Amino acid sequence: KPQLEHFCHQRFLRPSFLSLGTVLGQSMLMFRCSLLLLLQTANGFQWMADIRMPSIMDLPRSLAGSRFGGRKLVVITGTSSGLGLATTKALLRTDKYHVIGGVRNMEKMKVVAEEEGISMDHFTPMHVDLASFASVHKFVEELENFRGDRPIDRLACNAAVYQPTLDYPKWSEDGHEQQHQINYFSHFLLTSKIMPMMEGSDDARICMLGSVTGNDNTVGGGGVYPIADLKELEGLELGCKKPIAMMDGYNFNGAKAYKDTKLACMMTCNMLHERFHRSTGIAFSSVYPGCIAETPLFREKRPWFRKLFPVFMKYITGGYVGEEEAGQRLFQVLHDPRCTKSGVYWGWNGGPREGREDSLEKGGQITGAGGAGGGWDSIFENDQSDKVLNKDLMMRLWQYTTEITGAEWPEAYQPKSPCPTLKVIDAVTSVLGVLEERSRMEASRQGEGASIVGDRSVPREERRKSLEQMLLALDKTPRDQKQLEEDMLLTSGMAPEASKDYELKEPIKRSAETAVAVMPELDDPVPEEPKGPPQMIPGHELLGDTPVVFQPQNVMTMARVGQPLSEVASQADVFIRYKCKKGECKTCAVNIDGKWVCACQTKIESVAPGQHFGVRVRPVSEKEKRASKAAFFSPESVKDGFFNNAFGMLGFVKEGIASDDDFEIRMARERRIQELTAKKAGAAFKNLRGEQKASSEEKDDPKKKLVVPAAFGLIGFMVAVLQPLNV
Repeated sequence: KPQLEHFCHQRFLRPSFLSLGTVLGQSMLMFRCSLLLLLQTANGFQWMADIRMPSIMDLPRSLAGSRFGGRKLVVITGTSSGLGLATTKALLRTDKYHVIGGVRNMEKMKVVAEEEGISMDHFTPMHVDLASFASVHKFVEELENFRGDRPIDRLACNAAVYQPTLDYPKWSEDGHEQQHQINYFSHFLLTSKIMPMMEGSDDARICMLGSVTGNDNTVGGGGVYPIADLKELEGLELGCKKPIAMMDGYNFNGAKAYKDTKLACMMTCNMLHERFHRSTGIAFSSVYPGCIAETPLFREKRPWFRKLFPVFMKYITGGYVGEEEAGQRLFQVLHDPRCTKSGVYWGWNGGPREGREDSLEKGGQITGAGGAGGGWDSIFENDQSDKVLNKDLMMRLWQYTTEITGAEWPEAYQPKSPCPTLKVIDAVTSVLGVLEERSRMEASRQGEGASIVGDRSVPREERRKSLEQMLLALDKTPRDQKQLEEDMLLTSGMAPEASKDYELKEPIKRSAETAVAVMPELDDPVPEEPKGPPQMIPGHELLGDTPVVFQPQNVMTMARVGQPLSEVASQADVFIRYKCKKGECKTCAVNIDGKWVCACQTKIESVAPGQHFGVRVRPVSEKEKRASKAAFFSPESVKDGFFNNAFGMLGFVKEGIASDDDFEIRMARERRIQELTAKKAGAAFKNLRGEQKASSEEKDDPKKKLVVPAAFGLIGFMVAVLQPLNV
């Protein structure tokens, strides 16, 4: 502006003899300068373009939104039981959220709310049947009217079914295999509909429930057949409609169908992050809260499995997580400011199994990868497998699923670093897994239709008909209606008949307390004389982009930003003592920038160019190293593994035989919910898994009480020998 004033003064105000043409030319120049100045001034008021006069048509939406006060709106599917119910209670306890629960059975949700003492002031159940795309659309319309002018702040795609029992699939009303539609397709469609409702939220998050079973770089996902694998998505490409049950286009396998849907959810979450995080600001993440062994997800499993599986997870694998603790973990992802990072697969407590000898006094509670005991601060960014990060397959998965669901959207390969346990189990089970999978695939590709299905030059409709003919020939659905009804009853999810007279007089109250780890303060380290510049370990120059220096060893290695410090110390052969692996003790304390931190909970941070990430480790004598560190398959390691897991087997057999009371209480609670729901509805209701009537076929055999724990104990003993404690 001062320059413009000086220009005008020099050009127009000084006395001079000018021709008419010169005057006109300078006048035009001044006009253009004035217009430019006016436009620049107008740019400062662009924000006023968004201001509009209030309309009488906006009044109902404003009134609807005002009833929530300052609370954020959270949508969770599957809130009537299990993880969804526990997460809902955790959110409501903060008094900062209004939870909208998407449930299939409204009467059951009301009964559960009464039993659990959930106030309906800040909880609103809405009907949605995820086995129906029409129901999803209706739910979205109701949600749009309910929220008023308030944005949706959180979406948790939690609801799921697990149907591993039958040899044939169950179909949704849209003609898709139920696990695929409920666990994956409908959540895909629901996400596309709710994303636009998040506009205006200052902290929008969408979380999809993944699973260790869908992530094959872990023991649970890569060492247990069947393994999640979408292959070339031939079934999904051809519509994945009856009789095409599997996304890979091969014959039906119920357990694999569940795992494939979890793999698809995790891949979809990554695609959402890549496509929309930068433009929308929404944080997309997937989460594995641990194996919730007592959840109703296993309702179709036989009673002996439901009774012994939690005990097995406690005493043998160490992966047991209760419903309340799992709910606290999903709540953390939806609530904790640290979880606003997008594109992350969240996990908890990634340490090895230990503390077996104390587990007998603590109800089987031990430290384990994904297991119980990981407090609020044990959350970490979990590694995803190559299959989850396969971008080529991810794009096709996105395209085909969009076509199937009719969803409308706005405009990383990673090396595996498996633990020794995975290597051993993979070596033992790979042959069996390959044979089983080859048998399933070969059975699905017999006859002339096999070449037609594999020929992508053939029209899709012709390929689809050929695949349908081959799969119909393999269909194991009983032709006998009576047998079909018996199968539906067997997998109805009903609690079995009580073997004892258990009757709940009043609702069972659950504790919702969660331990929070606190790191004790330590004294500052004693300064040492410098030893000269640190020496780079030969061959470590290409291991990362951040130099890490360990003192007093005075050695340097390279690491990646975000890599666990314990892993970097191991690759540099720097010994750090560990104990709890949860950040609660000071055993693994190291000093970084003058502060003591837990090595087990610390990750490498970025540093300025020319700087290094310095770590001072407490000195450890060679005797202590030998006592604490044993080589894989060494005599010390085998001995430790044997005695460590012997306690686990002892506890498993003991608790497995004496677990009737706990199991019967859980089943009595399920029967109570079913009875109250039926009474409230006025008649027995049907669910997706068949007529809800108690089955008399699954009464416990006294001999099975001893045989099954012994079988699991034998398996645990074999794993104990192959997997020592300190590796």
